[in-house]
Amino acid sequence: MTVTWKRQFAVLWLGQAVSILTSSISQYALIWDLTARTGSAAVLSLAAMAALLPQGVFSLFTGAVADRFDRRKIMALADGAIGLVSLALAAGWRLAGELPISAILAVLALRSVGSAFHAPCLQAVTPLLVPRERLSQCAGWSQGVQTLSLLLSPALAALLYAAVPLPLIIALDALGAAFAIGFLLLARLPALRTGREGPFRLLDDCRAGCALLRSQGWLWQLCLICGIFSVAVVPVSSLFPLMCMNYFGGTAVSASVVETAYSLGMLAGSLLLGLWGGTRNKMTAMTAALFAMGGCLLAVGGLSPAAFLAFTGLALGMGLASPFFNSMFTALIQEKVAGDYLGRVLGLTSAVMTLAGPVGLAATALFAERVGLVRWFVLAGGLTALCGVLCLVLPAVRRCDGEKERVCPEG
Repeated sequence: MTVTWKRQFAVLWLGQAVSILTSSISQYALIWDLTARTGSAAVLSLAAMAALLPQGVFSLFTGAVADRFDRRKIMALADGAIGLVSLALAAGWRLAGELPISAILAVLALRSVGSAFHAPCLQAVTPLLVPRERLSQCAGWSQGVQTLSLLLSPALAALLYAAVPLPLIIALDALGAAFAIGFLLLARLPALRTGREGPFRLLDDCRAGCALLRSQGWLWQLCLICGIFSVAVVPVSSLFPLMCMNYFGGTAVSASVVETAYSLGMLAGSLLLGLWGGTRNKMTAMTAALFAMGGCLLAVGGLSPAAFLAFTGLALGMGLASPFFNSMFTALIQEKVAGDYLGRVLGLTSAVMTLAGPVGLAATALFAERVGLVRWFVLAGGLTALCGVLCLVLPAVRRCDGEKERVCPEG
């Protein structure tokens, strides 16, 4: 039995790894094309919103779909739809020579909608095949796959962008989607047995998911903490280049060094979590990770313009701590929430974190330069540390991993 679930998990994530990598390469190529054609920060901001907001909004509802229908089929349909959208964009590009910016933004938005259906299904299907005591480790391995893609895709995209026509790079996304669907079928994942009766009504099912979230004090409080955390931390990586160039007097190479250090830290943290599994009580590791990231951000406030190496080390530390919050939060939800409500809870928590990101980005765009970059890092560190304090002072959150029974509406 042990060999079976490990094989299923490995086959599933091998296909996902290829799909994530090809999607990242395609996305980088599109962003670079927009940069070369427009040189406009406003266009790039619209592209980021198009790639982010639809997933956040649709995640409020797609979890209900994941709880009532075969998650394997939804994942396959979502992958296939994303692949077809990419093929359509590549074909249009070949025929028209160059597509309008509005078409590219529309494709980014449609791919984001596909991700909104795919993500809760992928996260919710994991507890169907992985033993509960191994969920933290598997969350670490999953995060490691995504982080490795972050490390490899910019370099691979740069090589392809210089040597291959853009439509062919975009078509890679369709190939990755086909690869993911094939390995999804090979994994032979178990189907969810919900035991729920009655016809599917989207809004009613969404309300039931919200009711479950509200009924569990620790769950909605932890979602609020995650929202504050996203507001604080999501914009930080976008400020790395400005810090490197404007404060430390570096170049684009310096910015890439810091970005790489952050990604390497995330990869190392993910691998460590995958091998170790984290602390027995997940809230212990999550709270420690919040204080570690908050401490690194606060420490930036004490750096002189000559302390670039120290800044790089702090970026590495932030990346190292990150999986011990993000991945263990996912594992905690997977372990604590009953399977027939898991998709909705994962979708709602994903929506909170995804939609909080643009709030932080907007605040950064409006106020970071007025306040000063260094002080903005300190503010982000203070908010992150506040999240750690809330994990300690809110009894329901602090004790939520003490009880091992699963959350369900009847309980």
